Amino acid sequence: MADSVVHLRGEQAGDEDAIDEVVCTAFGHMNEANLVRLLRRHCPTFAPRYSVTAWGGDRLVGHTLLTPVRIHLMGQTLPALLVAPVAVVPDRQREGIGAQMLRYGHDLGRDEGYGLAFLHGHPSYYPRLGYRSCYGSALMTIDTEKLPQPSMGFIRRPVQASDLDWLVRRHQAEHAEVDFATAWGAHLEEWTLPIVDALVWWTDDGRRAAYTVATNCATHGQHYRLVLAEDPELAREVIATARPTRLSHHPAGWLASEVADPQWATARVEASSAAMAYELQQGVLSPYLEAVASSQRQCGAGLDPLPFLIC
Repeated sequence: MADSVVHLRGEQAGDEDAIDEVVCTAFGHMNEANLVRLLRRHCPTFAPRYSVTAWGGDRLVGHTLLTPVRIHLMGQTLPALLVAPVAVVPDRQREGIGAQMLRYGHDLGRDEGYGLAFLHGHPSYYPRLGYRSCYGSALMTIDTEKLPQPSMGFIRRPVQASDLDWLVRRHQAEHAEVDFATAWGAHLEEWTLPIVDALVWWTDDGRRAAYTVATNCATHGQHYRLVLAEDPELAREVIATARPTRLSHHPAGWLASEVADPQWATARVEASSAAMAYELQQGVLSPYLEAVASSQRQCGAGLDPLPFLIC
């Protein structure tokens, strides 16, 4: 069907309730609408001009959020746009409105120097718009029965502004060889949210041992996603104390290379047809794709710009 005539513009003050309504109606629940709310409120790179709204007259009929981020790609840091969610009200779907919103965001990003846009989406829809599958998801599984018992105690404290420089350095070290990982910055909101259990672990003698992020899930209990550290032995002690069964760590990352013991930990990355990217600058993906195809690098694993955690 030919594209419907809609008016596109960036989000303006007063649009928030209408965006909630559109996103909730499109998906049938509030998960994605809450994601937009959290990014708007807590993500320091949220930009209203990339919160694209589609209007049919005075009615909001679609919304797409592209969040400016920096990603690791082939050892470099690249400006990119994380796309999520893309929402169109049910009675206006299949009219090309989603594609129009994406093209609007792509054109804006291209003009402003962003290298690519990436997302997790339906593999039969987004390739029509130029997206191609090129990364996946990472998982480290831990056999807690084989984990040694901890031999030291820790003090767990909230993340403070004084932790930020250390956190940024450790995040960079963890993901230096992991492609499509977002680079977190020196903003407190990037490291702690009201809905997650973000902690800095300290030794009794005043050494910063690790940063961990977990969420509480009614189905699975506490679920850990991330451990950052700089001392391998302290990192092992934190893992032995927390005893997570899964972590979202890439096999090319620092934790898998320097901390994980194959007797109790296995890290892997799996490509996904739903994990796709679109070149905003021609050729920006070519070196990475060639390196993955020739087995010089493992495929990357997309990570959110904030510690959004799903059970």
